[in-house]
Amino acid sequence: MPIKENTLILDGYSLTIEELIKAGEDLSIKVEIDDKNWPKIRDCRTLVEKWANEEQCIYGVNTSCGGLVDHLLPKDRDNDFQKNLVRTITTQVGKPFEDTLVRKFMIARANSLCRGFSGIKEKNLKIYLDMVNNHVFPVVPRKGSLGTSGDLGPLGCIASVAFGEWKAKFNGKVMPGKDAMEAAGVELMYLNAKEGLSLINGTSGMVGLACTVISEATNTLKNSDIIAAFAIETLMGRTNPFDVRVHEQKYHPGQYATAMNLTKLLAGSGLAIDDQELSKELQKVLKKHDGISVADIPVEDAYSIRCTPQFIGPTKEAVVHAHEVLLRELNSSNDNPLIFTEWDTFIHNGHFHGQPISFVMDCLGISMVNVGVVSDRRVDRFMDSNHSTGLPPFLCKEDTGVRMGLMGGQFMTTSLVAENRTLAVPASIQSITSTEDFQDIVSFGLIAGRKARKIVENTNHILSFELLCAAQAADLRGPEKLGPAGKVMFDAVRETLPYLSYDMVYIDHLEELKARIESGEFVEKVEAAVGELILVHEKE
Repeated sequence: MPIKENTLILDGYSLTIEELIKAGEDLSIKVEIDDKNWPKIRDCRTLVEKWANEEQCIYGVNTSCGGLVDHLLPKDRDNDFQKNLVRTITTQVGKPFEDTLVRKFMIARANSLCRGFSGIKEKNLKIYLDMVNNHVFPVVPRKGSLGTSGDLGPLGCIASVAFGEWKAKFNGKVMPGKDAMEAAGVELMYLNAKEGLSLINGTSGMVGLACTVISEATNTLKNSDIIAAFAIETLMGRTNPFDVRVHEQKYHPGQYATAMNLTKLLAGSGLAIDDQELSKELQKVLKKHDGISVADIPVEDAYSIRCTPQFIGPTKEAVVHAHEVLLRELNSSNDNPLIFTEWDTFIHNGHFHGQPISFVMDCLGISMVNVGVVSDRRVDRFMDSNHSTGLPPFLCKEDTGVRMGLMGGQFMTTSLVAENRTLAVPASIQSITSTEDFQDIVSFGLIAGRKARKIVENTNHILSFELLCAAQAADLRGPEKLGPAGKVMFDAVRETLPYLSYDMVYIDHLEELKARIESGEFVEKVEAAVGELILVHEKE
């Protein structure tokens, strides 16, 4: 449901990725559950309690879990077992995730639980929402999840705080979980049959992370088109390869969209070259000379310029596919067993398995590597005076030799391309058996998401240097020749640093440009000037 009056209403079926991101990052938004959901939630819990009292043999209700699944438990030990289950799987290590990301985990979990198939008590689900709305942020270290019985460790960190253990951040301070809940005025949960399992046995951690990666990657791809156009313009690239009439003859939605965007972004440029005009100039050269002659400028651009739509388009389509998979997962019941009130039965299953998320995050990460590759190749053309159509080596016009210009910046871009390639090794195929072979095939979905996010971040670093190079080249060519989009980007870069007629350490400037890329500022400014940019084209 749309966010209205600063409130997000969850119903388990209609939460969008964009709503999850907004509600996760905007702490002023309250999260509630649709009134229509509560009867099914209550009915589901009633069935669980009935079966528990009857001592039906149901996983996580009156059996132990994991490698101890064959141990049957008396009902009077249900609270002890549910808490011990949470405690024993809460084994994450490393730097904690940021608070807003943990909040996304919790919203995603609440959206799954409110569907009424998991068996949690109404009171405990309301306590979970109180934690979200009162800004209790459990400390969730980022490493250690198998991603198969769901995100047991990450969700266990949250669940343990809910009953007063582990650690949480409240009002900016890390404190014992019980103290954080008390300070926030949130009651502690009392767990009965299946409730600990319901809180931890799902994919909500990797879903929250993956949705964040999708959002960040989408922003990076829009910036990539903008920066590519700025670079192509200042390298005096040709515009004709982006003519959509060409791309209709080999139609791929992402490729077509990139071509459309580049055409729009290069419109009005006095630097970018029209093939037809160039052909006429080269025709004069042919007629003037008797025999073979060498033109000052070739008839076609290198692939890193000419094939930008073909190279970037598949990455855009990978983002769209990941979005579809994550949207389905976000609005699912993803724990085990599921309780079907309409049939008065339960079904053991494997919905907690994170392979769909792990796989699309791997595919997205691999695809995003190529955005950095093509950016680094355009950077190389800026650096090489043999390939830059009249620009000085390393964009260094003044005191060349004593000065080295922007040579060193490419060290960073090339290094990060190599780092991204190492990060692109898939996590989804790395299954290692665990838990006495009970969890004998695992997804590592959270690892895949973390790697993909790092690739996106590294790519933004690479793009920041390409942007700096394009602005330097614009000054050398004459910024008055830029088209509307190029002028917007040139002015924006010059707000961060001046034309470099002297050598300096510009690390902080690159970090600022990267931060501005990640903020979406450049996309907003360029779209205001030339119109909306599209991720993929939807054929009519």
